[in-house]
Amino acid sequence: MPSSPPESYALFPLTVFDRLFERTTFVTGWLVEGAVDSQALARALDTVTNKWRMLAGRLQSATKGNETQWCIRIPRGSFPRDYHTYSLTTSVSDVPLSRYLTIPLQSVSPSLPPHLFAHPSVPRQYTVWESTNSPLTYWHITYFPSGDQNVPSHSCIGFSRCHGIFDGTGAALVVNAVISELRGSSWEIPQLPSEGLVENPLQEVLNAASKVNPAIAPDVGFSILGVKGTLGLVAWHLRERWWRGADRTILILPNKVVEFLVDTTRAKVQAECDGSVRVTTGDVLVAWLLKTVYLDDTPASTVVQCGNLASFRDCLSKDSGPSLEMYPHNAFRPLPYPLFTVEELRTSTLQHLSHRLAVSRQSLDVSHVVSACKALQEPGTSAPIDPRSDENLVISNVSASRILEADWSLIGAYRTVCGYRYQLTPTKVMLANAIYISGRLADSSVVLDLTLNSARLELVMNAVDELALAAVG
Repeated sequence: MPSSPPESYALFPLTVFDRLFERTTFVTGWLVEGAVDSQALARALDTVTNKWRMLAGRLQSATKGNETQWCIRIPRGSFPRDYHTYSLTTSVSDVPLSRYLTIPLQSVSPSLPPHLFAHPSVPRQYTVWESTNSPLTYWHITYFPSGDQNVPSHSCIGFSRCHGIFDGTGAALVVNAVISELRGSSWEIPQLPSEGLVENPLQEVLNAASKVNPAIAPDVGFSILGVKGTLGLVAWHLRERWWRGADRTILILPNKVVEFLVDTTRAKVQAECDGSVRVTTGDVLVAWLLKTVYLDDTPASTVVQCGNLASFRDCLSKDSGPSLEMYPHNAFRPLPYPLFTVEELRTSTLQHLSHRLAVSRQSLDVSHVVSACKALQEPGTSAPIDPRSDENLVISNVSASRILEADWSLIGAYRTVCGYRYQLTPTKVMLANAIYISGRLADSSVVLDLTLNSARLELVMNAVDELALAAVG
């Protein structure tokens, strides 16, 4: 039986940046040492979802003509007894952790199966979230008991949410609120919206910016796929998976390797490029990954788009309007990188490519956001794929959110062994040619979550080995 909805509620409209991911559920997972306390987590989630009422909401749609508007129905009053503000499930694995990987974790290891972090009941698209009256956040814990007193037990902690509601920054805000509640410390609680239909602050800023910049054209870096384009995209990913051996792999970069790579590249940037441009660790890692991945047999004339996804909250906050610092919904787009031929990637030095990416990153401004918004408002299925490109390497750097560093010792974990990320879709197609820079572990090593074909994965692994040798040399 569906739960009874609260009587008093607000309707918070989502934007086209949310609709872009209406058929994707994102999962963040932590493999931790120790058996965590699910009841302690449940108590924190009870409190967080009561304080931050949006998290206790439900997806709701309304049709106007040929358009469907999606909103979050946010409860304002008390919850009915049968109303669930989140989902928390647990299971005990019937196989040991050693079935999946070796502990201590090796520098390269297979990604753990998604079912260890996400319950099968988690919806994968807007329509199912609405039809099942599902809560907006799902949490799942899988326990790996130890049969040996000398071998610690382990737990998988998974946080699933609709990517059409939360982006990476939003997910981190949720996790930070839970950790703060577990710690007993204060956290910034978003204001309870007024009853009825309310304004979306991002939409307010976008509307104002569009009026100031009416001549901005839709971004050419977005594609209207249609049925044929969507089928072609699915076919490409299936080819990568089944013909070229693409799979999920975790690669851990030791801190000394990252420091060596970044420090040596920055020194060359200072000597050979415009030293006033700040080149970040992320700039260097993305440039290094781009160069390494395309050392394979891809034809030199192939045009590559690097879809490095980045939050645009900061560049909008510079203008007048409501603050988006605590905005948890989708507010990101690919950075305005140029397109590259494979030949360019191979012949450019790492320092010059890093510098070029840094300049492009710093150029992101409100005009890029408005143009992306206009592209997404056009009829048809849109995707952040440049139609002028032959391939798209998707990179998402969420290390700045520090979501991997969540302190699960507060519910009994001894340490975080590794972090994992998954995109679940209705088609169950694994999205290939994607790299997530997940963040840092306690020893400052960087976790890369790779979905690359076997040839490209081998190139990255070999490049890491070469860096490791150079770092100690």
